[in-house]
Amino acid sequence: MTKTLRDQLYAALRQGIDGGGLEPGLVLLEGHIAKLFGISRSPVRQTLSQLHDECLICRFEGRGYLVGVTPEEVVRRPLSEADFQQSGQAPKVDRTVSWRANLDSVEHDVVLCSIKGAFELNELQLSKALNVSRTVAHQIMLHLQSIGLVEKIKYNSWNVVPMDDERLHNLYEARRQLEPYMIARAARNISNNALDGYIEKLHCAAKCYPAIEGELLDELENDLHHTAINLGGNQEIMNMLKRTHPILLISKHLLGRVLEFPDQDPFFDEHLRVFEKMRSRQPEKAGEALLEHLTLSESKVLDRLIHFRESGDVVIPNYLR
Repeated sequence: MTKTLRDQLYAALRQGIDGGGLEPGLVLLEGHIAKLFGISRSPVRQTLSQLHDECLICRFEGRGYLVGVTPEEVVRRPLSEADFQQSGQAPKVDRTVSWRANLDSVEHDVVLCSIKGAFELNELQLSKALNVSRTVAHQIMLHLQSIGLVEKIKYNSWNVVPMDDERLHNLYEARRQLEPYMIARAARNISNNALDGYIEKLHCAAKCYPAIEGELLDELENDLHHTAINLGGNQEIMNMLKRTHPILLISKHLLGRVLEFPDQDPFFDEHLRVFEKMRSRQPEKAGEALLEHLTLSESKVLDRLIHFRESGDVVIPNYLR
């Protein structure tokens, strides 16, 4: 399970205290810890407060904390990585996973609201709702902006880009122009082992359907529409396609989570045709199969979008209005 920034920092400090690297009486200051781990002060403040509540540290002259409940003396020295080392392991807090740990829930709210219409998102309220630093909240928003879900309007506020019928069509049109070209190029580069893996995964999913998880559907979509296409070797086109990602997110956040899976699988046979043409080294045929898939996919996704827009319920979090 992915750990939040606060979880990781707590584990590092707790390990240092329990292991003796942070000796009784040692002064712990927010700023010093934040600098050592390369993070903002907010998760440091929250973590120190938790350690204090657990009686592992005590307050010190209104500024900072001391290790221990009633230490006999005050130890003032700078902290270093060596204080947290255990079995040769230096302290590590992965700032990337902190925002990614919260991404799915925010992405889910934003996608559902985008289907319903126009919303504004307050970044400060988001950080409070998630109990994370402003830095983490901002990283989430930058990611959502990069995939075309939100647009910045002012310092603390972002607009959720509405997913109306016209935008859905325009995004599919962009993909129809770019993806067949990229998959034809990828068909010349991709290994047989990779293709066999994608094909086997689709066959297994088809046998289990509809008793599958929504996460698997998302993985299968990305196998074709990101991983395989990326082997076309044109990063500029991949950057353009990134803006069409909301199409994939509609199915990811609706099927199996808000709407029941349809009676027939949503795309397995269509993906199989593309991969099989690639496996037989027919680049142009693979491009044609992908173009046909995108055309069929648009009508299916449009039906889901209209159905949810008309009858689906959305619980709007306080950071959206």
